[in-house]
Amino acid sequence: MGESSSPSSPSLLPPGEKGASRSAQDARQFDRLKWRCRRGLLELDVLLKDFLDQRYAGLSPVEQAAFEKLLATPDETLLAYVQGKQNPPEKELMQLVSKIRN
Repeated sequence: MGESSSPSSPSLLPPGEKGASRSAQDARQFDRLKWRCRRGLLELDVLLKDFLDQRYAGLSPVEQAAFEKLLATPDETLLAYVQGKQNPPEKELMQLVSKIRN
């Protein structure tokens, strides 16, 4: 497994290619997130994939980072969050869960 990217890589691209590279990078990131939305519970699969497809692009960078952090949460805990049976310990996760619920 090699390094996927290095901090110096973007500076090696000609200015005209930076947008294309960024777009490809964004597409790969979106695909990784879509894969991480696949859970052991169908309810979570549907809810998270729909949120990713319909609302993720409109999130702020802080909210997008919170979404990635939320995806690291175990299924049972995540389900409790979105069902309102339990609240995430962090404010930004709570705000994001509220958006997912609505």
